[in-house]
Amino acid sequence: MNHVTCIVLAGGEGKRFWPLSNNKVLFPFFGKPLFDFSVRDVLPKEIDNIVIVASPGTKEYYEKISLPVKHTVVVQEQSLGMADAVLKTKDSVAAHTPLLIVIADDVSDVSLYTDLLKTVEKSQAFGVMPGWKADRYYDFGYLVLDDDRVTAIKEKPGEGNEPSSYVYIGGQYISDSSILFEELEKTKSENDDVFEKALSSLMQTHEFIMHPYAGADATLKFPWNVLEVMDQLFLRLKSHRGKNVVIRSNVVIEGDVYIDDDVKIFENTKIVGPAYIGRGSIIGNNNMIRQSHIGDGCVTGFNTDITRSYIGDGCWFHMNYIGDSVLEGDITLGGGAMLANLRLDDGKIASLVKGEKCNTEKNKLGSIIGTGVRIGANTTIMPGVKIGKDSLISSGIVIDRDIPNSSFVKGVTNYTIVANKNTPSPLSRDEFKKKLV
Repeated sequence: MNHVTCIVLAGGEGKRFWPLSNNKVLFPFFGKPLFDFSVRDVLPKEIDNIVIVASPGTKEYYEKISLPVKHTVVVQEQSLGMADAVLKTKDSVAAHTPLLIVIADDVSDVSLYTDLLKTVEKSQAFGVMPGWKADRYYDFGYLVLDDDRVTAIKEKPGEGNEPSSYVYIGGQYISDSSILFEELEKTKSENDDVFEKALSSLMQTHEFIMHPYAGADATLKFPWNVLEVMDQLFLRLKSHRGKNVVIRSNVVIEGDVYIDDDVKIFENTKIVGPAYIGRGSIIGNNNMIRQSHIGDGCVTGFNTDITRSYIGDGCWFHMNYIGDSVLEGDITLGGGAMLANLRLDDGKIASLVKGEKCNTEKNKLGSIIGTGVRIGANTTIMPGVKIGKDSLISSGIVIDRDIPNSSFVKGVTNYTIVANKNTPSPLSRDEFKKKLV
């Protein structure tokens, strides 16, 4: 098989991604944008042309990048759904060309698209759809199946109403671009499901089959999905030690840990992989870092515990606990500040998204913090709380709700001062010391 055009859907506004301000597809992991992992690294050899659908703000970036085959950039001026995005490529795609449609903020195994095209070659079907066998209900589209033939896509059927156990994910192969574009142009819907309706219509007259996929899949839809994408990318991580790395005594490193250039790791620290330590970062004494991403130029000061968290560039910590959290970058935590990640009842953690309560499906979720935030000493952020960029949070308070961008949050401490009428115990501290073993 040759001459397949890859349509890369990299537009969209990311309205549900607040408080993170980076473009989803360009969100940095391991010092590179997500695009490199979701598109560049997984392109099958059969692809000889790429058309990228960008947003107005990312058009220039995609025009300047270098890819292994020729590419064109088109702009989706408004976020009007997947069908509209695909139709934007019509003038850049030759008539009757085979297509592979990739969603650029979705990360699967590196072999998915290559394996899918092998299925295409064996079957000679008009369309091949990757079907992800999910371990729980997802609020996505599901494939309606007749053996391995796909007969429709049922969008968000609700838990218990799934027509199969296979979720519809990116990576669709369509053998004839002209037939797809024609169907998209005539399909109408009041909902954001024109693409799915058009494919379901084509399935009545053309053969579509499923390529079953049992690997992991993660999509950047909500800000906490950064943790799922991080875990998926950790599967590709290999141990590495860069140039000018300094590792002091009594440092324990277990599992796959990527340590970039000019990193310093001080005494009595333990790092448990998979983990990534970015260029020029300083890992202080008595740190515990587990299954986490630390960006470039960070300082994780004395006695800091970072667990299953994403830390962007330029963050500073000292005596902090950071669990299951996403810190975008340029964030400082004062001494003793804690990012709590577990409810007292161990229940699932909810988050407000555009004013509506959303179940994150996570029992452990810490804070999600935008760039430029400063948090004072001994302040605690409760599970699932989001803090907008450029905000200042004062010391010694508990934050239990989302904080808008550019906020200043302060608390009032009430206390009473009276004369001291208590006398110390006759048992001296020397006596206490004798009892220590």
